[in-house]
Amino acid sequence: MSDDSDEIKKESIKGAFRPGEAKDKPSLFLPDEMDIYCNKITMETFIFHGKTIDYDSLDHMVYNPKDYSVDVYFKNGMIYDLGVKIQWLIRPYFSKADEVQIVQTKDGEAINGTFIPIKHKS
Repeated sequence: MSDDSDEIKKESIKGAFRPGEAKDKPSLFLPDEMDIYCNKITMETFIFHGKTIDYDSLDHMVYNPKDYSVDVYFKNGMIYDLGVKIQWLIRPYFSKADEVQIVQTKDGEAINGTFIPIKHKS
């Protein structure tokens, strides 16, 4: 027999690991197209990805700690969801980042990249 409150708790916990579910904007990446790494000593934050994106068109990112989402702002005014929620293991480090290094990789090697400022919603 299951308790309704147990089902609600399980659902809310599962929601922390779901891909971004932004209905009003497209996603920049699918969850399997990227990986996020935070160095807890140097506080450097990286997003590693395989697909080609125009780094010159990127302006900044905004992290929302209430729903763990990241919006990517482009210079032309477009706003994309990053495509994933920030998982609990890296939230303490991600929330302190001033910039994110976005790095395109191929066969485990970095082939292109840029730095993007990140802002944090209060």
